[in-house]
Amino acid sequence: MGNIIDYLDWRGDLTFSRDPFNQIDALLLSSLSYANFDGIVPGPDEPDGEVSLAEACERFFEMHSQEELDADKSFINWAPKVLLGMAGTDRFKNAVLKNYVNIVDQEKALQFSAVEIVTDDGVPFISFRGTDDTVAGWKEDFNLSFQTVPAEAVSVIYLNRMRKSPGTPVRIGGHSKGGHLAVCAGALCHRTIRDRIENIYDFDGPGFNQSFIRNGALDMISSRIRRVIPVSSVIGVLLGHTVEPLIVKSSANGLLQHNPMTWELVGTDFTNVPERGSTSTLFESTFNDWIESIDLPGREAFINDLFSVLEASGEKHLSRISDLGMKAYTAMFGKLNTLNPKTSDAVKSLLKILFDQWVERQEINIRKTLHLPLDEPDKEEKEEPSEDPVNDRNSPLPDS
Repeated sequence: MGNIIDYLDWRGDLTFSRDPFNQIDALLLSSLSYANFDGIVPGPDEPDGEVSLAEACERFFEMHSQEELDADKSFINWAPKVLLGMAGTDRFKNAVLKNYVNIVDQEKALQFSAVEIVTDDGVPFISFRGTDDTVAGWKEDFNLSFQTVPAEAVSVIYLNRMRKSPGTPVRIGGHSKGGHLAVCAGALCHRTIRDRIENIYDFDGPGFNQSFIRNGALDMISSRIRRVIPVSSVIGVLLGHTVEPLIVKSSANGLLQHNPMTWELVGTDFTNVPERGSTSTLFESTFNDWIESIDLPGREAFINDLFSVLEASGEKHLSRISDLGMKAYTAMFGKLNTLNPKTSDAVKSLLKILFDQWVERQEINIRKTLHLPLDEPDKEEKEEPSEDPVNDRNSPLPDS
């Protein structure tokens, strides 16, 4: 079994004229948008409007030392490796990069980045950047359950602006939030552009709330959505989807499966499995059932409570929380005890799903330290969650 870097070694010498575009190519192009192309790839209004992928790679490594890259411990620290691997292949080195946008506005809670990549077959690929594994980044994905994320509206504007040339086909895609933005932009862009979209690639991206799904915008593009998730997906099963996913095997465990570098493949195909793992299915039913049972203000309060507990750990990266010791767990446990009892039970259930045996292990440790009994007495029957329906007037996305 290999991953996307192995794919470049196996098939990088094959141009698109010899081997047509496939879903592994789409994942590579979706991953490429995680690289920081500030000062390297021209934006929409710059006179010298494009650069080859090989040249972009050369400039990137001139601007960023290996020491700097090695010091990056974030979830997306593999992006430069993908860029370097692609630049060394006949398949991708002559691809043209242009229309790079990178907007971060903390005041408006806006994080948006995208780049247009034209491969040798002449079809542009619009790659939307996703989130990293920071607690703040994951919270933005969860926030989709109750509010419009500003990047959604910007993704539609970007796609409408980039694809003005009549008759030209286009592919769009992204990983994580980038996959969600690709689907959002494809559904809400101008009809003349939507009709030219060949495929929309959604790699483990969160879905949409039921009010948006019911408005029918996704129905116009569902046949062209190519959705891929790992077997223990969490982000990719958030909220609702209209397309069944291809489920792929990962070399990692738990939350680390969100990293596309861990997805296994052979040749031009992912190594797929027939069904999702128990962690993914349990998380989907627990979170989505809870969210759909409460109104929008209740959702916001719940998400804030959930992430306040995670933030109490002091760790900025979600994937590293399970490596922390009792001090972090004690802080999280203390924060959990300040929440409303009904919310606290729901948050605790999700934490146990997300971090598997880690929560249980830390609970045992802290009970031993405090000389408490290890068998927790049965709790009183929980109050049922509110049956308040979702308010359809609060649609999460703007009208096209």
